[in-house]
Amino acid sequence: MTAPANIYSVVVFDLHPKIRELIDQMNDEGQIDLGSDGYPYLLSAEKTGPNYDIQFVRNGNQENIIMNTRKKAEPVRSWNPNDGYKRTGGKKVITVDTSGDDKRPERARRPSMESFLHLTDAILKG
Repeated sequence: MTAPANIYSVVVFDLHPKIRELIDQMNDEGQIDLGSDGYPYLLSAEKTGPNYDIQFVRNGNQENIIMNTRKKAEPVRSWNPNDGYKRTGGKKVITVDTSGDDKRPERARRPSMESFLHLTDAILKG
């Protein structure tokens, strides 16, 4: 069985800002694994009622967080944050070049075709 596809590079700009901040924080702290492309290994981020269910890979295992973006309560994690795990290796930062002559620089935030091709290749190989 092959590993599930990493959807982070395709959905990063569509995520709720609080979810994106949480994933970036976990990436900075080394608490989330990186996919083969160097991005945080995000499996899904689905809204279920008022909460978001975020599934990702941490320490080689599928973990999840349940988070309500409207409340200031801490997210519910499926692992013990004090277990001592810290990812080794660097991280890849997404940069958006908005310096072009385009009249609408927000278009640069759209996911690239390369991201979609990488995701569909990962899904079809699985």
